[in-house]
Amino acid sequence: MVSIRILIYGDSNSWGYLDDGLGTRFEGRWPVSMAAQLLADGHDIELIEECLPGRTTNLDDPQEGAHFNGATPLRAILLSQQPLDHVLIMLGTNDLKTRFARSAADIVDAQISLAATVAALPCGPGGWADAAPPAVTLICPPRLGERADDPDWDRAAEWQNGRATSALLPDLLAAAAQKSGTGYIDGNDHAVSSALDPIHWTRDTHIAFGTAIAAYLAARL
Repeated sequence: MVSIRILIYGDSNSWGYLDDGLGTRFEGRWPVSMAAQLLADGHDIELIEECLPGRTTNLDDPQEGAHFNGATPLRAILLSQQPLDHVLIMLGTNDLKTRFARSAADIVDAQISLAATVAALPCGPGGWADAAPPAVTLICPPRLGERADDPDWDRAAEWQNGRATSALLPDLLAAAAQKSGTGYIDGNDHAVSSALDPIHWTRDTHIAFGTAIAAYLAARL
């Protein structure tokens, strides 16, 4: 039996950066928890993680570097990991940083563009010369937590107005995904940002999120 190959394309919340601020990668991060649940349910899957803390949808970061642009390496990553059955993308949180001055509509346009790249690329099932595109699902990142609006938070200036913009993403992305025929999950249905760190998640949130995404995929495998 050939394994079902699932690629996760994301940022720090998919990489496994926790709300404790230590910067160590959580072994039970949601992609790993998702894969474990699918395997436990009898699905023969192979997990590929392509997640980078700080990654944007399609922006060069003037402070961190151009290599944090999620659009730039995407085609090469997809082709190098062919064959892929399903690609899940959860990006957009870092686009909320003050220095990018992005609207919710701008972020959604970029998210849809990433999905379109996947849907047009022959990196799915089949041989190198005749592969079909894989299935693709966009996950709307959860809203920033309340502490993002607290002026006493040490990173408040970096994320000014980000929480309000993040609250606009679910409805806009749901409509855009439906229009483009792209799979869609609202991450707000399964995760909330931590009270300690309004960008990142707790261990329990990672595990619960992974379980929820596994259920979504199980119905489509």
